[in-house]
Amino acid sequence: MVTVPWPAAGSILSGVGTLLLLSYLRRYRGRPGANWLLLTFVAQALWCFSYGASLFVFDPALRWGFEVLTWTGIVWTGVPFLAFGLEYTGRGNLIRTPWFGLLVLVPIVTTVLVVTNPLHELVWSGFRIEPVYGAATVSYDRNAWAFFAIMTGAVFAASGTLLLFDTVISYGPLYRTEALAVGFSTLPPGIALLVWLFELGPVPQLNLSAVMFLPHVVLDTYAFVGGRMFTYSPAVRRTADRSAIADLESPFLVVDTDERIVDYNPAAETLFNAARSAVLGESLEAVTDVRVDAENAVLTRTDRGDRREFAVSTSPLRDGSDRTVGHTVILQDITDRRRREQRLEILNRVLRHNLRNDLTAVRGYVGIAADRVEDDDLAEMLETVGDDVSGVLETSEKARDFERAIETGARSPATLSARDALASIAADLEAELSGDIDVAVPETCRLQTNRELFDLVFTNLVENGLVHSDAATPRVTIEYDGSAEQSAVFTVRDNGPGIPDHELAVLERGEETALEHGSGLGLWIVSWSVTALGGDIAFDTDETGTTATVRLPGVVETDAAA
Repeated sequence: MVTVPWPAAGSILSGVGTLLLLSYLRRYRGRPGANWLLLTFVAQALWCFSYGASLFVFDPALRWGFEVLTWTGIVWTGVPFLAFGLEYTGRGNLIRTPWFGLLVLVPIVTTVLVVTNPLHELVWSGFRIEPVYGAATVSYDRNAWAFFAIMTGAVFAASGTLLLFDTVISYGPLYRTEALAVGFSTLPPGIALLVWLFELGPVPQLNLSAVMFLPHVVLDTYAFVGGRMFTYSPAVRRTADRSAIADLESPFLVVDTDERIVDYNPAAETLFNAARSAVLGESLEAVTDVRVDAENAVLTRTDRGDRREFAVSTSPLRDGSDRTVGHTVILQDITDRRRREQRLEILNRVLRHNLRNDLTAVRGYVGIAADRVEDDDLAEMLETVGDDVSGVLETSEKARDFERAIETGARSPATLSARDALASIAADLEAELSGDIDVAVPETCRLQTNRELFDLVFTNLVENGLVHSDAATPRVTIEYDGSAEQSAVFTVRDNGPGIPDHELAVLERGEETALEHGSGLGLWIVSWSVTALGGDIAFDTDETGTTATVRLPGVVETDAAA
């Protein structure tokens, strides 16, 4: 009966597990880090199988050949695992640098030295078979290159492990258990290899690192088969984080606590037209003329005769202990916005004052002319002109009222009685226009909202219902329709012909075109005001009239509808 030494059985079993895992992971070829991990498992399988088989070989020459294969597997495990850690965590660009090429030279040179060791004995000397536990274990004196090669490989593997642990810390639970499993899986064989290298165990000639790949394979199987190691790659998130800053169109800088620039994106490089070496480490104020603590700072730059203005926005950077370690600085180009605001301000002033004053005078002269003219047709035309001028002035007043209401939006909202506010609106409009206005809102309905915008919404809705009604007696009803999610719902119903579909389409689309536009400013003011209040509005039109449903937040107190 042939007795199989347990170290050999454990090593071969580790090799079988590695091959099975290698076969499973082939489906992930091309994923970040996957190809390098497959190469790591190839070296690992060579390590386990060659060492397990060598324990059956007592012929010195053949046993030496198996030792060469074992060493080849050992020295070619660390570099691919480091490359896996780099690429899997989104640092694959480092693999394509000359520095990484120098690291690859270590296993290449070691492989050559191991194969040619009898000529120079730089790796080991005094090779001899010293069986233990029935296995053909060997002893030899490890020379300088042996320590250098294995310790370097251990550093490579440890670095890959630290990269995975960094992923756990940086990216949280999405990759936590799988990355921890792969990271810890390197510890058993790594510790066993160092114990053998430094001859620390009771049986120094026995290398248990191959056997210790058994827990390594179990942990890796959990991570790659039972877990989601390659389903969610942190390389995607790291690349996205890096690209989000690099591709940001606005200049972006990072400064330390002394306001020295430590990083910036290509947009900032273009803005300041300076090489990276000339900006990094320089004071933020010296480069940009602004400070981190400057409030409402605006940076002005002139480039090729074009004057540009940038709003400066800063945010603190805090570490895991909530200590401020620096700041981010974003420069937003506000040149076009400021120019547009300036043009609009000038146009608004001209329309509000000059044009309004001139139109008021025109309306007066047209009225005088209509009273004095004797031709009835001409008088009628002048009255039409007067009505048109009044309509333009009315639109101007609506725009001014909306602008004033928006300017009050920064103030804290006040609590108002919806019934009292609506009753006041109804009284004012009944005095100006013909028609009936009914208000069916409970006295206890109170809202915390902007009173000016609230009045604009319902004034324009009611006015629209009365003015455009074709009924003998125009009628508008305002009702409280209940509350939902801390919002009050009101309905405004009229008995008119209904709002034309094309005007509702313009509101829903949010813009007017040359072929499709609204007839006035009233519905736009309603829509803008409701949006500014944080609510929403919907229209329902049929042959009996139009129903506008208005939902406004800020309910303080209310009962059922009266």
